[in-house]
Amino acid sequence: MALLWQTGCAVSLRKTLPGVEADPESVVQLLDGLSQSLKTDKQIIRVRLLDKGRTFSGDGALIYRAPDTLQLSIYGPPFSTLWLQMLTRGDSVLVVLPKDNRVVRASRRDPQPVTRLAGSEGLSDAVFLGGVTGIFQLERFQEPGMRMIAAADGRLRRLRLFNDSTAYEFVFDSGLEAVVQFLYYDRGKKSREIIRSDFKPVGNLQRATKTIYRDYLQDREITVLVSKEEVNPDLAEEAFKILMPEGVN
Repeated sequence: MALLWQTGCAVSLRKTLPGVEADPESVVQLLDGLSQSLKTDKQIIRVRLLDKGRTFSGDGALIYRAPDTLQLSIYGPPFSTLWLQMLTRGDSVLVVLPKDNRVVRASRRDPQPVTRLAGSEGLSDAVFLGGVTGIFQLERFQEPGMRMIAAADGRLRRLRLFNDSTAYEFVFDSGLEAVVQFLYYDRGKKSREIIRSDFKPVGNLQRATKTIYRDYLQDREITVLVSKEEVNPDLAEEAFKILMPEGVN
């Protein structure tokens, strides 16, 4: 994949990456390879949302098709009611709240209509969805003036993309052949973090059965536990249909 980021950085930033300096393009290729090996994905999940001291727990299902289509359904109390459905495709984000008879449309570049109106903070974040699938499309993190550095630390490979105000860091485990951590820095402060753990083999891939998403600025944590997963199943377009409220197109 041809990236427009520049390589190189100030010494102070380079020192923040543990390990030995590595070629950034080599780590980019490792991350790109993940999207080649996972074409489709189906997960049955358990979700726990901790938001400013409030807790919500529910069950759900996740369906993914490369390169950029993902549907998420969450069921919660009472009696496993459909609480939220979300469909991301390309740059568009669609969230349906059946109980409130509400539909919210937004874009990945401007998710505020979703997060503010649908009350689905965190779940509609493309970074969170990348963490759950394990697929991070690097071109979506490109911002003006972005540069790249990388380091090798044992079997871990770290890639940092940054400019004067923002930094994204990806940690790839070469033994698992998977991303195990993602960090987002805003003006030098750690804003968000994703930790992927408890891996087990599914098909010929190592898949995380636990993903923790932390938003430090919003005091929010989402834990996703995968109880069942199929990798690269056949998925018809019908699988991505959203149940729209009556009278809403």
